[in-house]
Amino acid sequence: MGTGSKIVYCIRVKETNRMPYTDLCTYAMQSDMNRLKEMIASDLANYMCEMMPDLNNCVDWVCDRFDLDATDELVNFVADCHDEFFGN
Repeated sequence: MGTGSKIVYCIRVKETNRMPYTDLCTYAMQSDMNRLKEMIASDLANYMCEMMPDLNNCVDWVCDRFDLDATDELVNFVADCHDEFFGN
């Protein structure tokens, strides 16, 4: 007879809560970038613990280790990691 209760889920996304990325490719690239930043921060912390380098050496090390160019965004990220590590 089919009179059992069923749960129906409706998802309504408000404009204010919608993800800023409209296509899956952009979302995947952002996710990959976040994972890369986590890897850089972890490896960089180990390097700084062992070598106690200055900021320039850290940027050079990250560029060599991860085969990246020293963009402004990367330098700022490494500087933030460096400052956090050394308590500046």
